[in-house]
Amino acid sequence: MASAVINHETSGSGMSENVARKQIKVDSSRQTNILRIKARKAKIYQLPRSQKLAKISMYSQCNQQCGCKGWRLPEESRHKDVEIDHCPNINDLCRNANCKHPLESHFAHIKNISNEQMDQLLSIIVDAEVLYTTLGLQKDKFIKKIYSFLFTFLHQCVAERKPAIIQGPLGDPEKSFEKPSIQKIIKNFVVLKYDKLRENNEPEFKVIMEVARTFLNCYNNWDFEIPNDCKDANAEENFYKIDYTRWLVFCYVPSFCNSLKYYNCSEIFGKRFLFYTFPFLSQQFLSHYEIEKESLPLEKQILLERLPKFLETLREELKNDKSEIFNPSFKPQATTAGYPRTKRFADNSNEVRIAKRMRREVEDLPDDVVLKAINRVNDPNVNSTDVMNPVVSSARDDIPKSEERRGVIEFHVVGNSMINKVSQLQKKWLLDIKNVFAHRLPRMPKEYITQQVFDGNHKTLALIKYGRPIGGICFRSFPTQGFIEIVFCAVEDKEQIKGYGSHLMNHLKDYSISKRIRHFLTYADENAVEFFKKQGFSNDIKLPRSEYFGYIKDYEGAYLMHCELHPGIIYTQFSSVVRKQKEIVKELFKQRQQEMEKVHPGLTCFKEGFRRTIPFEAIPGLRDIYGWKLPRNTPKHLRYSEELNDPEVLAMQFSNILQLVKNHKCAWPFLKPVSAAEVPDYYDHIKYAMDLKTMSDRLKARYYVTRHLFKADMNRIFTNCKIYNSPETEYYQCAEKLEIYFNNKMKEAGLME
Repeated sequence: MASAVINHETSGSGMSENVARKQIKVDSSRQTNILRIKARKAKIYQLPRSQKLAKISMYSQCNQQCGCKGWRLPEESRHKDVEIDHCPNINDLCRNANCKHPLESHFAHIKNISNEQMDQLLSIIVDAEVLYTTLGLQKDKFIKKIYSFLFTFLHQCVAERKPAIIQGPLGDPEKSFEKPSIQKIIKNFVVLKYDKLRENNEPEFKVIMEVARTFLNCYNNWDFEIPNDCKDANAEENFYKIDYTRWLVFCYVPSFCNSLKYYNCSEIFGKRFLFYTFPFLSQQFLSHYEIEKESLPLEKQILLERLPKFLETLREELKNDKSEIFNPSFKPQATTAGYPRTKRFADNSNEVRIAKRMRREVEDLPDDVVLKAINRVNDPNVNSTDVMNPVVSSARDDIPKSEERRGVIEFHVVGNSMINKVSQLQKKWLLDIKNVFAHRLPRMPKEYITQQVFDGNHKTLALIKYGRPIGGICFRSFPTQGFIEIVFCAVEDKEQIKGYGSHLMNHLKDYSISKRIRHFLTYADENAVEFFKKQGFSNDIKLPRSEYFGYIKDYEGAYLMHCELHPGIIYTQFSSVVRKQKEIVKELFKQRQQEMEKVHPGLTCFKEGFRRTIPFEAIPGLRDIYGWKLPRNTPKHLRYSEELNDPEVLAMQFSNILQLVKNHKCAWPFLKPVSAAEVPDYYDHIKYAMDLKTMSDRLKARYYVTRHLFKADMNRIFTNCKIYNSPETEYYQCAEKLEIYFNNKMKEAGLME
């Protein structure tokens, strides 16, 4: 049994013709049975309360203590169906010979329960009857025994009015039967064998991850060998029977009997079950995809190329009983294959935190500045042509939004109903939309399209142009699960390039938010993937699997895509708002550029050998930029204390100190540049010379915008002297005394750290 489990519910967009026909025509398929069960339950839930009580009474003991375990229709009504059209009288007597009590005696204990509790009991009854029918079709005695146990268990749950939670010798799947689980083993295997690709070849690593995910998906959805058919010598009969029983009870049967809790096989089974099932499943896995690969998209074919090697490597690793993949606490080592792990992830996260903190610290622009920019953007008399980007492409939905404002097109949510009256106009629109879908999706069976469009559970967002539908989106809402499934999406050929598809999707998003539903799901074929990506859909499914599993149908050859909606966004206005924001930001940049026409001379200190770091804001003009602010965590040596000082006051302080230094009795060697004629080899040793006269010239030229630049030049004088002269010389001693004097004066002026 290698067929994949096909989940519940309706069609996704872009399903292939072969798959669609298979779903409709193959009555014996599991999916068809699941849909029948679901439809039957939905019908029972709509029955009058009296008929529901009669149905439950058939599985309830009589309160007269006669031993009757369920009411039976009287002889004259034994061929009537309570689920369809027959509602027994409460005084009708049970036909069981040892009972003969009225119907009321069988439901007296439940007649006051809520509708929700009643529906839960009815769901268990339907599942029990399905198991009873399946029991008669099974030929294997081992499986018959398990189904018989489950039928008896569900029957007892109805009689005792308790939830269908299986407890006892089979164990507790909530705690997993083995650790690590199959899911953890496969994760460990990928890390152990392929983690080096994460750094060296990330695209290849992603392909391997996709292979691993596909492999786990098979474990969760494919059937396994019946114990009597298992030919694996390693699968000890008794152990495999235990695990196979658990798989049937907790994984397989709950996939169509939803009154039993469903568990993913890969999450509750571990090493032993993997050993038993891997040979069979890997063979079926390869055979299945070898047959299907011709019809698969290119991405899946690339995946297939890695599949045989992946399975063979896994097979070899499974033979090693002491492998690290079976270690529940396995973690990759600090180095892999000789390559040290980098800290780029930690570094990046730190950079993100710093960037966020810096954004918080930047002051907001004044209201009058922003208002001025908004007024200029909204002024029709102002030429808003972008000089840097003269060609501005319009949004995809500009044309339909313009037509909607002029009344050319309209949007209406329409649907069929078996309860409420549907107007003739809506019926005509549904028929026209069905024809649009049939024409635009030629590989989809027309009967199937008709079934979905006219189904009472589905609705269609219709695009009406001049009174006639030209496109639409067929969808189904699952309010309790928090998502909408998009079934079909199409627009007439001649209207294709006008952006109607995007505007349709935006209207559906606004409709969804109004219903407090924030998730879209759809199955898209390779031709529809790009369209849905442009509408904000992604293959990264953020909705928990438990929320949609059993509700949305799975399709071969299609990709499940997800879109999460933000309740604070009006999607039909989103592109206009973003464009307006861009225009305002551009206008603010223009205003700021006009205010910053002054060109500052570059720093020359680095050319002259200055080796120390200077503060960011020491760069001329930098602190003139509005809104720029030094981050709080900037190191002390990159800050300076005169941010709030007036430049004129700072220049005055430097001038006073420089004059005091010049007047000092030890300043005479440094008052003017060293003469190359007097000291021929001086400039051979001193590359970046400095003296007090040069500093005076720089002070007049307003070069010293910070104390760091001023100190740097003064310290260079002293350093050069000590480099060229020996300590016992008079020059060296003058430099030391003058340096102490200079530092004292800087401290007195409050310019020292």
